[in-house]
Amino acid sequence: MRGNGRRPGAPAGEWVKYAALVVLAVAAFGVAALALLNPNGLGAPESGAAEPTAVSTQVAATPTATATASASATASPAASTPAPQPQIELPANPVLLIMGDSYTFGDGADQPEEGWAYQVADSLGYPTNIDGRGGTGFAWGGGARDDQGGEYEVRLRQTAAANPAFVPNLLILQGGQNDAQADAGEVTTATRQTIEAARRFWPGVQVVVMGPSAPQPLAGDLREVNNAVRAGADAAHAPFIDAIAGGWFTAANSPGFDADGAHPNSAGHAYIAEKFLKSWAGLTE
Repeated sequence: MRGNGRRPGAPAGEWVKYAALVVLAVAAFGVAALALLNPNGLGAPESGAAEPTAVSTQVAATPTATATASASATASPAASTPAPQPQIELPANPVLLIMGDSYTFGDGADQPEEGWAYQVADSLGYPTNIDGRGGTGFAWGGGARDDQGGEYEVRLRQTAAANPAFVPNLLILQGGQNDAQADAGEVTTATRQTIEAARRFWPGVQVVVMGPSAPQPLAGDLREVNNAVRAGADAAHAPFIDAIAGGWFTAANSPGFDADGAHPNSAGHAYIAEKFLKSWAGLTE
């Protein structure tokens, strides 16, 4: 029987059931509210919070792989390997012309015949003409104003015209010291053109270029022109003997090889000849 609209008291078990349902309903409401506040999902940071980067996650999960990838990304590129030098095929009957500046003439030696070019010619034993003229180069004709017409291409043309019976099939061009007075681009162009002219004057001639070979400290001042001469030789596909890059003259050995600050003495000429012949052997082996 009901009185005053109240239900008679429920058993204790039912009250426990109702309380549990209320707790579950509250929990569900809370979860729904969190989902609305953070649409990225449970466990995801809110929009204003900083997210850990993929790299940081990879570092924690796979440190070895990440370290390797990082090292690969930051490693310096491998140095390019220089192109191999063209080789010289010795003809059956070698005939040699050596043209250069005061070094080829033998300046600084006690006697010109002690110059490097004469020692090389003696060691090789080929019929050889030696043409050395001080103050000249590939682009520099001689004199303070470059007005003496001693550039190597000019002299090669004169040699071919004056002595048609002399036909070299090997040509060594030495120099670059005096070309330091000219523009580097001009030196590169002149070196290439000189080599190409020699091939026109004597078809089949094989040309080797040797750059500046001065003792220190002068050698250090000739790096730029040395590179310019080398660029010209490379452009003409002629082997280049690089005394400066090869470190022939050092601060330690130069005092014993220096004649006057600009030329080698007799010992210095013998040293250049020795170094040249080793390079020559590498080009002709």
